[in-house]
Amino acid sequence: MVQVLEIRWKYCGTGQACQVFCVRTLFVALALLLPACVDAPITEAHIAPDGQLRAGLEQSAFSAMPSTSARQAVQVAAVLAAQPTGALEDAAEFPASAGAVHLHLRADSLMESRPVTFVWTHADSREVVQGVLAPTTTLTLAASHPISPDSAGKWEVEVYAADAAGTAGELLFRREFLVL
Repeated sequence: MVQVLEIRWKYCGTGQACQVFCVRTLFVALALLLPACVDAPITEAHIAPDGQLRAGLEQSAFSAMPSTSARQAVQVAAVLAAQPTGALEDAAEFPASAGAVHLHLRADSLMESRPVTFVWTHADSREVVQGVLAPTTTLTLAASHPISPDSAGKWEVEVYAADAAGTAGELLFRREFLVL
């Protein structure tokens, strides 16, 4: 749906000057509504020997082509549990004898798998683990971290969106827990 913005002066009638102004306003409105495009300069490599523009250049020769990749918003549901599988009990405190804390995630409305970074923090230690958040309708084991009596205290786990190189980006999930 395109809306036409028409501006008329107070004393503007149907004369030629008013019509030109209304047409220009239409073009300005359309220019604002249409997506912007960037033209790269044409070089000698783009010109064929007959002086015509080479065919198929619009796909590869121009570096200013629009990107089609877009990130979608993700809502993450999570459970921290001592159990890696089966019936899960969400907990905020774990005995050191459990051996590990397991992070189970479900990403609602996720269309395709995306790289993530898990960050496990305790006191002065910080462990970064690369992983993948996959589309699923149920909670799935996403990451685990071993615990022992030496690791008693306050912990934090964070999940960040990551790019292909593994660089952490937007925070998707954060939770604190205790190891007793």
